[in-house]
This record gives sequence, structure tokens and C-alpha cells, in this order.
Amino acid sequence: MRIGELARLTGVRPATLRYYERRGLLSRPARTNAGYRSYTPECVAQLRLIRWAKRLGFTLREIREMTRVIGQHAVGRGDRARSQLRAKIAEVDAKMSQLAAIRAQLAELADCHCETDCPVLGQILAGASQPALPS
Repeated sequence: MRIGELARLTGVRPATLRYYERRGLLSRPARTNAGYRSYTPECVAQLRLIRWAKRLGFTLREIREMTRVIGQHAVGRGDRARSQLRAKIAEVDAKMSQLAAIRAQLAELADCHCETDCPVLGQILAGASQPALPS
């Protein structure tokens, strides 16, 4: 199939498909005699995996590495894939903790009904109550 058809099937723009090829996320397709890219049906599955991993917060570099080990997982040797997934879970947990701290401070400030000097802002400005911000 040509690039336009693959783009329609997967919801990925042709420019993005070419970018994924350059970055090593998508296998380089064969070329027709006229020079058009000729994608295999397996490319649809590759792109679905890439889109799924992006939605889960994986970087393109992490996705490239994951696609290398995903075949091992499929045949029962998925220790590296499981390790990567556990690392991503730990990253998500840390972000959730940071976001919870930020939310708590925002809620505290939103619920403050002070008339003059705000005690919540006073604590923040004094450095006593700083959320763990995402890096």
C-alpha cells in the first residue's frame, strides 16, 4: 500500500510516517519502480503500537527500543519489555504524586477566604510549602 492509504488506515499524517522512518520507528518500505513507498500490512500494526505507546507517555526513543524487544515478549522472552513497562509505571507514579501535590496547593489557595494578607501565599512565598514540580 502507498503512504496515503497507510495514513488513512492509521490516522497518521504522511509527513509523520516519513519522520518515523527516519527515526527508526517504522521499517523502511520497499520502493516501487516509480519510487513510491510500498508499505506492508505489518506497518499498520507497527503504527498502532507506536500510537498506543505515545498515548501511554512513551517517548519516541523509548518506543523505538520497545519495538525492538516487543518480538521477544511475543515469544515468551519479554524480560526487557516488562522492565521498560515497569520503569514507565514508576515514572507515571512519580508524575501522579507531583500532580497531587500541585493540586493540593491549588485547592488550598482556591479555598482560602482571606481578606488581606493571605496565609497560604505567605507560606508559598516563604518557601515553606512548595509542590514537587514535574521536571
